[in-house]
Order: sequence, then C-alpha cells, then structure tokens
Amino acid sequence: MHPFLHADLTLCLALVVCAQSPSCPSLCTCVLHGRSNAKGFRTVLCKNSALTAIPVDLPSDAVKFRLERTSVSRIFRGAFSVMPELLYLWLTYNSITVLHPRSFTNLSLLHELRLDGNLLSSFPWEGLRDVPRLRTLGLHNNRLARIPPLAVRYLANVTYLDLSSNRLSTLPNDLTALWPFSDSTQTQRSVVLGLQDNPWVCDCRLSTLLDISKAPETSLVLLDRFLTCSEPPDFAGVPFQSVELTRCRRPYVVTSATKITALLGSNVLLRCEATGHPTPTLMWIKSAIPNLYKQGCCKQMQSRMDTERLPRKLSGYIQESPRVGIRWSAVSLNGISYSDAGEYQCRAQNMAGISEAIVSLNVVGVVAEYADSKNSDQQQTAAKSNNTKRKPNQKSKAIPSLLPRNMTRPLSPPKRVMKIPKASRDKMKRDRTAVQNLPQRHFLIASENPLQRRQKPHVSMSIHT
Repeated sequence: MHPFLHADLTLCLALVVCAQSPSCPSLCTCVLHGRSNAKGFRTVLCKNSALTAIPVDLPSDAVKFRLERTSVSRIFRGAFSVMPELLYLWLTYNSITVLHPRSFTNLSLLHELRLDGNLLSSFPWEGLRDVPRLRTLGLHNNRLARIPPLAVRYLANVTYLDLSSNRLSTLPNDLTALWPFSDSTQTQRSVVLGLQDNPWVCDCRLSTLLDISKAPETSLVLLDRFLTCSEPPDFAGVPFQSVELTRCRRPYVVTSATKITALLGSNVLLRCEATGHPTPTLMWIKSAIPNLYKQGCCKQMQSRMDTERLPRKLSGYIQESPRVGIRWSAVSLNGISYSDAGEYQCRAQNMAGISEAIVSLNVVGVVAEYADSKNSDQQQTAAKSNNTKRKPNQKSKAIPSLLPRNMTRPLSPPKRVMKIPKASRDKMKRDRTAVQNLPQRHFLIASENPLQRRQKPHVSMSIHT
C-alpha cells in the first residue's frame, strides 16, 4: 500500500473515532469502562481546586459524575441536564453553599446523590421531585440546623439518608412517622439512617427516635446506635438508650365510625377523639376520593373530582379539650354530594409523635339530572320500538298535548254530560206534573240501570190504583 494512502486512512479513522466519542471537559478525567459487547459506561471525575464552576461540555453518555475538592460554591439550574443517563452524582468536599431548586432537572434516572463535606445550611427538598428514583441521599458533614416537615413529601422512596455531623437538635414528627419501625423479619424493605454527631435535645419531640434506638432489631437501621443527648442539662451526655421520658406519650386516635354511608343531600358529622401527652392537636384532612367511573350516574362528575388536589386540609371543624391529655374534634358536612365522598383523616399530633385514623364516606342516591336523562332515554327507546312495529303504510298521528305548560300532572278525566232534546224534556216535565197531582197511593219508579247510563234517559212508572 502506498505510504501516503495509509496515512490518509489512519487520519480518517482517527477523526471518525473522535467524532463518535464525546469530548471530555478540561481539568476533568473521563474513563470509558468497556464490555465484551463493545458497549460500556462513562465516568467523569473533576478534581481540581482551580475549578470554580460546573463544566459546560460534559459528555451526554456519562452515568457517573464526581466533583471533588474544587472551589465550586454554587450549583445553578440545570447544571447536569446534559447527562440524562446519570445514575450517580457525587458532589463531595467542595465549597457548595447554594443549591438551586432545579439543579437536578433531566435526571429522572438518578439513583444516588452525595453532597458530603460541603457548607450547606439549607437543602432544596422540593428539588427531589426531579429525581423520583433516588434511593441514596448523603448530607454528611454540612451545616443543616433543621429539617422542615415538607421534606417528608420527597423522601418516601429514599432507603439511605445520612444526616450525621450537622447541627440538628430535633427531627420533625412527620419524618420519624415516614418509616414506621417494625420487626425486621416481617418486612423486606429497610431504611438506613445516619444521625450521629448532632447536638440532640432529648425532649418529647425525640420520643419516637428514642424508642427506635432502644428497639433490638427493626426495619429502621441506625448507622450509629450510640447516640447521645446534648440538652437539657439533666440528659447531657446520656445515651439515647438510657433516657426515660415519663411525661411523653404519642397520640392515640379513635373515630366514632370507620365507614359511613349517607344519602345524597343529607348532613354528616365526622367525629374523632385523641389522647396523649402533651395534649395533642387535631386536624381533618381529605386524603382520597372514590372511583366513580363504574357508576353510570357519576362518570361526568368524576372528571371534576379528579381535578381536586389531595390531600387537602379541611376548614370549619371544631375541637375541644375537656381535660389535659384528651381532645376531640368534629367536622360537619351539610348537603353532601358525590364530590364529598372519599377518605377523611383525623390526624393527632403532639411533641411525641403523630397518629391518624381514617373515616370512609360513601354517598348513595341518584342525581336528578341523571334520572331525567335516563327516563328520556327509555322513552326514546320505547318510541323507536313502536315505530319499528308499525306497518310501513301506517302513519303516526300527532296528538296535541292538552296540558298547560306549567302543569306537572295530568288533569282528572272530564265528566260526561248528556244533552237531551227539547221535546223529550217537555214530555218529562209534563209527566212529573201529572204524578205530583195524583192522590197519595203506592207507586214504583224503576231506578236507572247502570248499564243504561250512556243511553237516552227513560222513566218507567207503574201505578197501582
């Protein structure tokens, strides 16, 4: 082969390979892990203190991105959106102080997110909506001082959460209620929770966590079971296992009924009662709606009900505490409709925890519009069947309606009136006069036969002298 031709082919092959493989950002290292089937996955490592921002020219086929020990302090919106196949995102030991709520857009496949060793004093929990498959979240060694209750909405699928070495003093009750601890032999899903090295305040707000630390084997696993209290002074330095909070008791909720069936348009009263210490507060929440697609009366109404945003807090309910440790509440639903059907939660909460009880409301009855339309359909069906039975040459006669427009029921049948000719009337009058002039004797007048009422009136007299 000619040497120049060989050089040209080598150059073209190199250009094709470069065109097929994505470029690697400067100050970063890209590694393609190949397989026997010529397919593989790419990892990107950016580890340089001179790096102050997320590189723009990231390879689109990367499945793992590591940003370590750089000078990056802010993560902007969509910083990693060019890597839709990303499974692992490690942003560890940088100087990150701000995370945009939409930093993780286009990362629906992300499985693991680690932000250990940064300077985060807050975390955009709502940003986890963009990563529905996230299972691991590492926030070790940051500056988080509190976990807001709204964080619970986005942590339902997380099985590994590391909050160790932060500034947390308590946890929201909603978070501890998210993973109800039970016997590990009875459940297949376990959750790992890292909480060590935080200044915990051991009061009623941590009663659930204290119970978890004392349980032998549960589905909720602590990375470090030897947690200690920092406050109050009486419990400073005391391990969780040795803390006894005698004045703390989680709420216990009961309802007057678990299932209620009510007529359409009636009034319903939902009532519940809770006990606990401190005295719990109560809240009513509509959590679910029934499926009415299978019921002919409600198919049109279901589309309106589907637009209702649930869960939804109810307003207008009353609650009262007759004595310490007990509180009851009631909510009145007046003139209920099908949209009121569903599940209602009575939620009790105090510093020691949260408990809930559910009341299921079923509404029965027929909507007036549906009944009218059903009757109209039946009438139309009957009319069509009559038309098909009528002979082809037989024409239907239109019968005008004699009822006024505002009449809702038919009138009673009119009485039949007979018209007697004038000559007959004069003859009957003369006969009656002659009878009255007769002396008082026995006589018989034949009564009118009911069968002859429609015939011409006739009087037959027989006089016995």
